[in-house]
Amino acid sequence: MSANEIRQSVIGFAMFKHRINKKKLACLLSLSYPTILSKLKDTGSFKISEADLLCKVLNIELTELLNIKNYENE
Repeated sequence: MSANEIRQSVIGFAMFKHRINKKKLACLLSLSYPTILSKLKDTGSFKISEADLLCKVLNIELTELLNIKNYENE
């Protein structure tokens, strides 16, 4: 599993847990809906400031999100 896929899963679960949909997340991060869709597809495209705010909104540790490494299925 790639780091991007793991980050997508972590973000998706946090959004579900906090009942935040993509449109609301875009609004909270002051991004357009198409931009948030693009950034959620490629989580590495978030600026550090955006990732920091994302983590605050979703109650995720920024360092944990940034330190996710690639894992291959064994």
